Amino acid sequence: MPDIHTEKYQTYKADDEAKIEQEFLKGTKDQDLGVYCDLFSAKSIIEGQDGGVVTTLLVKGFEEGTFDAAIVVRRMEGYSAEAVVAENINEVLAAKGTKYLKVNVTKKLRELISQGKKRIAIVCTPCEAKTARKIQQTLKTDCQITIIGLFCFEAFDAAKLKEEITMRLGVDLDKVEKAQVRQGKFMVHVDGKEYGCRIKDLDGAAEKACGFCGDFTSQFADVSVGSVGCKQGYSTVIVRSKAGEKLVENLDAAKETVDKQEVARLAKFKKERAKKSFLALNSPR
Repeated sequence: MPDIHTEKYQTYKADDEAKIEQEFLKGTKDQDLGVYCDLFSAKSIIEGQDGGVVTTLLVKGFEEGTFDAAIVVRRMEGYSAEAVVAENINEVLAAKGTKYLKVNVTKKLRELISQGKKRIAIVCTPCEAKTARKIQQTLKTDCQITIIGLFCFEAFDAAKLKEEITMRLGVDLDKVEKAQVRQGKFMVHVDGKEYGCRIKDLDGAAEKACGFCGDFTSQFADVSVGSVGCKQGYSTVIVRSKAGEKLVENLDAAKETVDKQEVARLAKFKKERAKKSFLALNSPR
């Protein structure tokens, strides 16, 4: 028998998400991708993760005065990462690349709002994007927040990921120059060589809470960016709001189409996984 508290939570969650969509987003709602008004893939001249689109959007925002601060995740010593505030283009460029680790970025958002920052960009995963929207709903100031959401199937615990990569690939994760998830594989680059294993093989290092999240494409962001549904070297871009439209307008990047079905396939898979996780949580023991 389903747990009544979980049922109440799920009802509240649906109502809560509908309010976010109505207040901040624009376009048609797709059952797999969420609300969006444009969908394309892109490759910029800036070398970054896949098509370098996230970095290009941040640089564009600073150049046009759309942002006076951006919250990004920067790799620190070894294979660790933390949320930092970038206040210029050079600081944005220093944070290029996806880290695949769980990092609390909304704490930094609250700090910037309390400091009186008015134009803030935040790059985050789906769970953090939703939290950022909730913060935005409570604002009583004229602060403008632009959310760049990342496609995310799961994040990893740094210590556990290091153990798994050492065991499976014989590589020290602290020495990895770049990590990348593509076509179901976790790829790392060390000393000019590429190593990889199936993402499924790293389940033991995944954050447990990720199993309860059903959002793959950051459905509450202004712009969502990921590497699924596009050709290699490009990023898929989903535009979801007026702020998102303004940010991608005249974007200096080559554009291509997207395999929407491929994005939808993973989005459906993550939603089903979350449902199964909740059912398992409430099943009789």
